[in-house]
Amino acid sequence: MKWIIGVLIIVLAAVAIFVGFSVGNKSSNTNNPGSNNTKSSNILDLSNRGLTKVGSDIYSKTNATELILSYNNIRTLPGEMGRMTKVTVFKIDHNLLEGSLIGEIRQMSQLKILDVSNNNMTGMPAEIGQLSKLETLNYSNNKITGLPNELANLKNNLKEFNLSGNPLDQTTINKLKTTLPNTNIIF
Repeated sequence: MKWIIGVLIIVLAAVAIFVGFSVGNKSSNTNNPGSNNTKSSNILDLSNRGLTKVGSDIYSKTNATELILSYNNIRTLPGEMGRMTKVTVFKIDHNLLEGSLIGEIRQMSQLKILDVSNNNMTGMPAEIGQLSKLETLNYSNNKITGLPNELANLKNNLKEFNLSGNPLDQTTINKLKTTLPNTNIIF
């Protein structure tokens, strides 16, 4: 009987340690849209939160290295987004963005991945050509009909450029292939 009680105590202690460890490792910020998750780097993941705008509670997080605003209802971006100069990954896919990205995107000079897929974008700012560290650019499933000449500035680092699901003509695609010969262009 004593050994059964001993085994139960050990099992209960193990369960308590496991539950405490699991709870302790969960981010306490998951319900607060303005907070960031600092597990491995400064990741600000506000995907699928029903956001309609990007306010100062987001763009004031200037130490964020990853900004994920996917699956929201964001229609425009404020120029203050340019303050987020340490961001290397910016995902704002599956939103309601129209027109073109803000020119201040050029201030996010550390960007390596930019995903604006599945929006209603009709243009692309020339300032994207200033993002010299950009490796992956995803503009798929938008309404892009033309591309800025400044994309040629990305020829040394851009590895993948996804333009599938856009009404681009073959002449534009052929010109892009010539301009970015070392980039995997998906259309």
